[in-house]
Amino acid sequence: MTDNKKTRAKKSKNTSEKKSAIKTNDGQAKGWLSWCLRTFFKVCIAAFFTLIIVLIYLDAKVKKTFEGERWQVPVQVYGKVDTLHVGDEANLSHIAQELKLKGYKKVAKVSAPGQFAQSSHRLIIFQRAFTFAQGFMGAEPLTIEVENNHITALYVQHNVVPSIQLEPQLIARLVPDNKEDRELIVLQQVPAQLIDTLLLIEDRDFYHHSGVSPLGILRALYANMRAGRTVQGGSTLTQQLVKNMFLTRDRTLTRKAQEALMALILEFRYSKDQLLEAYLNEVYLGQNFAHGVYGFGLASNFYFGKNIAQLTNHEIALLIAQVKGPSYYDPRRHPKRAKQRRDLILRLMLEQDMLSLAEFKYAVNAPLSVTNKRQSRKKKYPAYLQLVNQELNELVSEDLRKSGIKVFTGFSHRSQQLVEQTINTQLPLLEKKYQQKSLQAAMVVSDISTGEVRALAGDRVSGFAGFNRALDAKRQIGSLIKPAIYLAALERFEQYNLATLLDDKAITLSRETGQNKKSDTQVSHLWRPKNYDGKYRGQVPLITGLVNSLNIPTVNLGMALGLDNVADAIHLLGYQQDITMRPAMLLGSMTMSPVEINQLYLPIAANGQYKKSHAITHIMSSQGETLWTYNDLQEQRLSNHGAYLLNYALGQVTQIGSAKSLSWRLPNNSVAGKTGTSNDLRDSWFVGYDAKHLVTTWLGNDDNKPTGLTGSSGALPLFADFMKAQGISDRKEHMPDGVIMLPFEQKTGLAVNEQCEGTTLYPAVAAGVRISKNCLQPKVDKRSWFEKLFSTS
Repeated sequence: MTDNKKTRAKKSKNTSEKKSAIKTNDGQAKGWLSWCLRTFFKVCIAAFFTLIIVLIYLDAKVKKTFEGERWQVPVQVYGKVDTLHVGDEANLSHIAQELKLKGYKKVAKVSAPGQFAQSSHRLIIFQRAFTFAQGFMGAEPLTIEVENNHITALYVQHNVVPSIQLEPQLIARLVPDNKEDRELIVLQQVPAQLIDTLLLIEDRDFYHHSGVSPLGILRALYANMRAGRTVQGGSTLTQQLVKNMFLTRDRTLTRKAQEALMALILEFRYSKDQLLEAYLNEVYLGQNFAHGVYGFGLASNFYFGKNIAQLTNHEIALLIAQVKGPSYYDPRRHPKRAKQRRDLILRLMLEQDMLSLAEFKYAVNAPLSVTNKRQSRKKKYPAYLQLVNQELNELVSEDLRKSGIKVFTGFSHRSQQLVEQTINTQLPLLEKKYQQKSLQAAMVVSDISTGEVRALAGDRVSGFAGFNRALDAKRQIGSLIKPAIYLAALERFEQYNLATLLDDKAITLSRETGQNKKSDTQVSHLWRPKNYDGKYRGQVPLITGLVNSLNIPTVNLGMALGLDNVADAIHLLGYQQDITMRPAMLLGSMTMSPVEINQLYLPIAANGQYKKSHAITHIMSSQGETLWTYNDLQEQRLSNHGAYLLNYALGQVTQIGSAKSLSWRLPNNSVAGKTGTSNDLRDSWFVGYDAKHLVTTWLGNDDNKPTGLTGSSGALPLFADFMKAQGISDRKEHMPDGVIMLPFEQKTGLAVNEQCEGTTLYPAVAAGVRISKNCLQPKVDKRSWFEKLFSTS
C-alpha cells in the first residue's frame, strides 16, 4: 500500500510538473505572440507616420516646383509686331518675304495655320495662334487687299476690320545657364492628333487612372510580348512627368516608390489637363549641340523647322517616336531606326481609326522630312541682340530672365538684311577706290515716329558676335555736332535767323578758354581752326555755315552763344554724358558711339519731339502678363519753329551742301542729313533721314589710322544704297504757324521787301524779324518797254 501510495504520489507529481510546463510554454507562446503583435502594431504606426511625413515632404516638393517656376526657360526675343490699318502703304511682296522668314509656307489655297496665298492685289494668311500684348489670338485666316500700294480692305475670317496684327518673327532664344532649351506651349496650341497619338502610345488610360495604372502595366506587357519588342511603356504619363521633373533616372525600388507617391499627389492636386500640358513642355526630345531640346513646342521647330500647329501625321508620329529614346531614334543619326519606330506608331494609329487607310499609306511612304542640319546656337543677329541684352539687364532681374519671358522689339529683318547687304557691297568698292584695307563699319536704323531701332550692324562681317562698334566704338564725331550749335541759335529767334551773317575769317583761340589771341605766345595752347577747303569768305549767312559745314562760322557762332548753351542743346537732344567745355567741342572733338549719335538726331528728325532710342518695346511673362511696356512720353523738346528751321537747313545740305551728291544718288526724293569728318580723315560719318527712317553710318579703321574718306565720300554712299533698297518716304515739311518766307539781303542779312536786289528767300519766325524799309540796292525793272506795255502787273 505504501508503495502504491508512493507510486500514485509520484505520478501525480509528474503530471503536475507536466501541466506546469505546458502552462509555462503556453504563457511563453502567448507572450511572444503578444510581443510580435505589439511590435507589428508599433512598426505600422511608425510606418504610417513615416509615410505621412514622406507624403508631406513630397507634397511640399511637388507644390513648390509645380506651382512655382517649373523651368528655366529661355528669353524669347521677337521682332516688331506689324499692325496694318486700312489706308496704310503696303507692299505684298515684302509682307510675303517676312512670312517666309517666320516659317510660313506659300500654297495655292490656304487650309491650315502657317500657310499663305498671294495674288497681285490680295494676300491671304492663315495666321498661327499667338499671344500678343492684347491677349491670346487663336489661329485664324487674315486677308489683306491692296490697290496702288495702299491697303483698301482687311478681313479676319470673313469679317471686315479696320486693322490687324501680324505674328512677329522669333529672332533669338537666350538660353539659361542650365543649357535646357524649351518653347512653352499651352494645350490649346497642340494639335488634337498629337495629343491623341501620345496618349495612345504612352498612356491610354490617362484620363481614367489616378496616377498609377496596374492595368496599363499589364496592357504594355502584353503589347510588347505580342510585338516582340518594346512598343509601349508601363509608366503612366504622370509617372513619366514625375521622373523627368522631380527625380533622377536611377532604377531603384526607392525611386519607383517615390515616383508612384508623387504621381498620386500630382493627380490629387492638379487637373489632368494641367498635367498633360506640363508633360508636353517637360519631356526630353533631343540634343542640339550643348543644349537639350525639351518639350514638343521646341522639338517641332528643331526637327522640322515648323510651328507645332503645322505638323502633319507622319511628323507627329516621328516626334512621339522620340519620347522613347531621342538618342536611339535620332532621325538625323539613325534614320532607319527612326522610320521603323515612326511607321509602327502610324500602324497603331490606323488600328485605332485615327487615320484612314489613304492617310496611313501617304504617311508611311513619306520621307522623314527633318531639316538637314541641327540648328546652330550661333545667333543670327548678335549685334542687335547685344543692344537687347543691354536694355534687358536694366529692365528685369536675372531670375525673371529664366522664367520664359517674351521680349518684343522694333527689329525689322528686312531692314537688317539691307543694312548687311549695303555694308558687304559698298566697303570693298570704297577700299578699292581709295586704296584702303580692312575698313570697318557700323550702321543704326531707327523708326522716327517711335524711336525703335529697326536694324543694327557693329562690324563689316554679317553675324559677327565680337566687338560691337555701333554700341561701343567711341569716335570723334566731327561736323555731326554742328546741328546742335545751330539749333541753339535758331531757338533764339530774336537774335538769329537763317540769314544772320557770321564771320568767316582766320581766328586764333585759346584751347582751354576760347578767348581770342593776337600774339603767338604759348603757341602750344593756341587753336587755329580752319575750314575744310582752307578758304575764308569774309561773312556768310548762318544757313550757309551749316549747309556747307564751314568750321570758322560755326566756331564764331558757338562762342557767341556760349559753350554752356551749346552743351545744353546737346543734352536736350538726348546725350547723357558730361561734356568737357572746350572750344574744340564746337567742331566735334568729343567722342560718341553711333547709337549715341543716332539718339542725338532722333528729336531733330521727329520735328522736335523727343524720342528715346530703344530696341525693346514690350516684355511679357510666360503666362501672357505684361511686365513692362515702353512709355512714349511725347515730349516736345524743341520749339516748332526751331525744329522746322533746322530741318529746312538739313534738307538743303542734301541738295546744295556737303551732301549734295544725294541729289543725283537719290533723284527726285526729299531727304535730310549731315556729313561728319574727324581730324585727318580718321572717321567718316553720315546721318540721314526721310519721313520714316533715321540712318546713322560710320566708317573708319580700328587702329584709328586715316581712311582718306570724308563723310560725303565714305559713309554717305552707304546711306544712299540702303535707302534705295529700303524705299524712300519723302519728307514734307509743314511750315508751322508764325513762320513765313521772307526775302533777305545777302550782303546785310536784313529782311527787306520784295523791291530790293540781291535777296534770297528764307523761312523765318515773323515775331523775331524786323523788315527794313531801306535797300542797299533797289530792284531795277529790267523788262523791255514792250514787256512793260503788255504786262498785267
